[in-house]
Amino acid sequence: MSRLALTRVLLLLCTAVAIVALALHGPIPQDPSYHRFADARTLFGVPNAWNVLSNLPFLVVGLHGLMRLPRLSVERTRAGYVALCIGIACVAFGSGAYHWAPSNATLVGDRLPMTVAFMAFFALLLDERVIDDRRHRLLAALLVLGVASVAYWNITERFGVGDLRPYVLVQFLPMLLVPLVLALLPARWLDARWLVAALVGYALAKALEHFDAAIYAAPVMVSGHALKHIVAALAALCIVLAVPTRGPQASSVSQSRGRK
Repeated sequence: MSRLALTRVLLLLCTAVAIVALALHGPIPQDPSYHRFADARTLFGVPNAWNVLSNLPFLVVGLHGLMRLPRLSVERTRAGYVALCIGIACVAFGSGAYHWAPSNATLVGDRLPMTVAFMAFFALLLDERVIDDRRHRLLAALLVLGVASVAYWNITERFGVGDLRPYVLVQFLPMLLVPLVLALLPARWLDARWLVAALVGYALAKALEHFDAAIYAAPVMVSGHALKHIVAALAALCIVLAVPTRGPQASSVSQSRGRK
């Protein structure tokens, strides 16, 4: 069995195990305490100010990514890359609005763009190393799956039987499968060093989120959740930078030829 075939089998096996485990676990409702963050200070009329304002780096990263778009050196990455950058940029608005007024209703707007970014990243990686998808059908399928997972949770919450299982699968399963893909299959165009850095940043961001109150109680005077946003934005930047571009000079020459 080739390394590619073995990797595909392992990915399918891990996915099947995760689906079965979540199915046996039963519904996972949203914990109401999730909306209570350590730092609730109001600054300049902005409630939960640092948790709101710390989302601005996502907008900067997303816009920076879109500015790199004309210089992409691998054309087939364009659709996934655009979805990735738009998703990252929209996190600033969705997460900012959620932290302004934390509730299940605003949490929908927080999770949707994050899911788009996650799925776009996963599609880019699978297209590079696992599945040859020049028509972007994989990207479309994963984006639909991601949006549907958030919609399903929202609908079930409204009916009083909240169930986060599809969302948990969409958010966390790729983060378990990505290291497997990176370890078993060689890179073709994505820069693996940036992707590894993104994974480390993601893990650190989750740790900061978990220790939100403990960090806020320390002398640093900022909460773990606000730091989580900044570190997560840096992790997103690593993914953006992993998508290769041409040099500025090559890009200007290409555009000049296109105008002739």
